[in-house]
Amino acid sequence: MKKRLFYVIIILSVILVTITGVLSSYVYYEFYLNESKEQLKTIAKMLSKDDWDTFEAIHKSADNILTSSNYHIRITIVDKSGDVIFDNVANYNAIENHGNRPEIMNAFKYGTGEDTRLSRTLENDTYYYAMKLNDNRVLRLSRELSSIRKMFTNIIPIILSLFLFIICVAFIVASSISKKIIKPITNMTKSIDELIEDDELNIEIDNYEELEPLAIKIKEQKSIINEYINEIKYERDTIGIITENMKEGLILLNSEKNILSINSSGKRMVGNRKFTLKGRKNIIELTRSEQILENVDKALTKNKHIVNDMDLNRFHYRYYYSPVSETSHIVDGLVILIEDITSQKKAEIMRREFSANVSHELKTPLTTMIGFAQMIKEGLITETESIKKYCGLINNEGLRLISLIEDIIRLSKIEEEIDIDSSNFIKLNDLAYDVYNLLSSKAEKNNIKITVNSENVGMYANENYINELLYNIIENGIKYNKPNGEVIVNIYKKDKIYIVVKDTGFGIPEEHIDRIFERFYRVDKSRYKETGGTGLGLSIVKHIVE
Repeated sequence: MKKRLFYVIIILSVILVTITGVLSSYVYYEFYLNESKEQLKTIAKMLSKDDWDTFEAIHKSADNILTSSNYHIRITIVDKSGDVIFDNVANYNAIENHGNRPEIMNAFKYGTGEDTRLSRTLENDTYYYAMKLNDNRVLRLSRELSSIRKMFTNIIPIILSLFLFIICVAFIVASSISKKIIKPITNMTKSIDELIEDDELNIEIDNYEELEPLAIKIKEQKSIINEYINEIKYERDTIGIITENMKEGLILLNSEKNILSINSSGKRMVGNRKFTLKGRKNIIELTRSEQILENVDKALTKNKHIVNDMDLNRFHYRYYYSPVSETSHIVDGLVILIEDITSQKKAEIMRREFSANVSHELKTPLTTMIGFAQMIKEGLITETESIKKYCGLINNEGLRLISLIEDIIRLSKIEEEIDIDSSNFIKLNDLAYDVYNLLSSKAEKNNIKITVNSENVGMYANENYINELLYNIIENGIKYNKPNGEVIVNIYKKDKIYIVVKDTGFGIPEEHIDRIFERFYRVDKSRYKETGGTGLGLSIVKHIVE
């Protein structure tokens, strides 16, 4: 706009200068022409008063006129027949008859006559004025006039100089005026550009009242836009914080499978933690999993919700593919929600194993008891000693069954935190020695030495649970020890309270360590039969600690 305004001012200045030059030249030419005519008429009147009876008198009058004037005048006298009898420029004897000249004819007829034409003698535009002296002669004066073309030729340098001067002035004025006119609009433009960056909008209107409504409207719109932008920023930041801190993975795709948004969990669960979302990136740049890509295609093309489970690096994930559409036919995008179901899967596996193990553990002693009872019932065992023996076995299996059931019930209570009273202050060294006294006879039977090194430390806890915790760990150290082995119990306090039980047994293979706290899990089943454990001891310890 500034350039356009500048060019308009310059073009208008050029047009005005040109028109002014042309009009000035024309007016000046007209003035010059009229002035020349009046001068000749005045001179003619003056000469007509002289006595021109002789040629000497004519020459004398002509010389006086030519001497007093600053321009050349041609004086011609024509008789009634049209012959030239005097001419101060040319040889009048060689001049053709002038009887047919308009000014001569009008002078003889009306007393005066005038005409402007190209003079063959002077070869220029010439003004002729004729005045009748008497019945026999006409005085004609002529003056060479510059043509309007010559006038323009002479005035061109002046016009060009004036033109250049006015152009320079117009250039300066146009620049100043255009800047002044554009300044408020430029300020408005800058203010609009700074709508988001600056909270205040300052518009310099100068003295243009016409721009005030526009400035006020811009301020109002700026306020509305800023409120809208702040709302969008708040929603974006809130959504960003929520999605980034979600444990679930979230991926947003458009209809072209380009990724619009993805959180950290989504990158991790897809298996591409280093993925960065800069620019437009397709889902294939995030993952090459055929199953994921196939489900994305199916969900987008068929507008169908899909749920699919996948395993990745020992983790179990559940993918939810949810198409997004404004209408029922056109899919605008896809939301992929990824849920970590590893703990659920493990819990299902543990429940299945627990059910199987409980069934097995309960079935084995029951089968034994039923078998011995049937043998006695059928009379297969009749000797008193044999009956006592098998009744003893039935009793032992029954006791083992009761012990197993009690362990299961106790484990369930611990898991569900039933009857847990942790308000009592207990001394760990006293509990450790109580357990030592309970297990000392078993230790002596297996030639195992128990050593308790306990500081006088205490804690708020459930006494029965801590007692059972120590009992199970120390008992395991005795059961799975080697002959003449040792179990060492150290209880001390640093930043926390530590209970460390160490034995000289054959240990647990590394591949079994992750599973030793599972219910009924046994490293050596043959050894388990010998020791008569239920397989729930360490599981109970784990849940007490938790």
